[in-house]
Amino acid sequence: MLYADSHLHTNPLHGYGAGRVAKKFKKEGGWFIALVSLPPHHYGFTETSIDSYRKTLDLLVREAAAAREEGLSVVALAGFHPSEVDEYLRRGLSKKEVYELAVKVLDLITDYIGKGLIHGIGEVGRQHYGTSPERLVLSETIMIDALELACQHDVPVHLHLEQGGWATAFNIAKILGKISCKSGRVLLHHVNYETGLWSSMLGLPATLPVKTSLEKILAAPGIRLDGFLVESDFIDDPKRPGVSAYPWEIPRFFNEKLERKEVSEEAVFKLNVDNVSRIYGVPPP
Repeated sequence: MLYADSHLHTNPLHGYGAGRVAKKFKKEGGWFIALVSLPPHHYGFTETSIDSYRKTLDLLVREAAAAREEGLSVVALAGFHPSEVDEYLRRGLSKKEVYELAVKVLDLITDYIGKGLIHGIGEVGRQHYGTSPERLVLSETIMIDALELACQHDVPVHLHLEQGGWATAFNIAKILGKISCKSGRVLLHHVNYETGLWSSMLGLPATLPVKTSLEKILAAPGIRLDGFLVESDFIDDPKRPGVSAYPWEIPRFFNEKLERKEVSEEAVFKLNVDNVSRIYGVPPP
């Protein structure tokens, strides 16, 4: 069987880096990864400027190339994470200045997409942790801008959201209706079981963390798997071991399930090849 990791991060300055991750993942049966950038300060780009994002995008492009050199199919995504709203407000920027920076970042990302250097937007969205109402509103405003751009250019976008079940899934479906976006490439990232069920019912693609909701969704009676992808959400930070899964935990999870006949080969293929190829627009292996 072949396996995909539909959302992970790499950090060549402090962690494994994409080349080492890709080599190990491919050895375990991996064929595809969706590589998502981290905020600039994770890479040591601490200046509050668009130049920090340009350095981040260039690093992402190099990381994607390193993974391809190991034989993987790769899409690269960059965004303006909701935690960056909190970070820049803590640094003393006004809410208007944070928004204006985010707009410039999204424009830069769109330029890289136009040049074929990266392939989508992510992460954008809302904080899943406690924050102030105005920070939440600002993050959502940036998310709506990103959704409009992603739909305009028909590229995938990963949404970082609270896990509110019906409320979260219905809200995103409502926003997409308001901006007249019918894209099937808007992914609710790292969904829990309840949010995943509602995402499926409302026709929204979603990524299932291998450590948590994946097993529960697979066991749900009558669940349709057409809109689901699997992710590790690997953060590539040796200072935070165990916070997320490793990409190679995905093939190990499925291989154990297949061996115990707890999942069908058809379901595994759908989650790791069919859905990946359709949603990301990449040729199957």
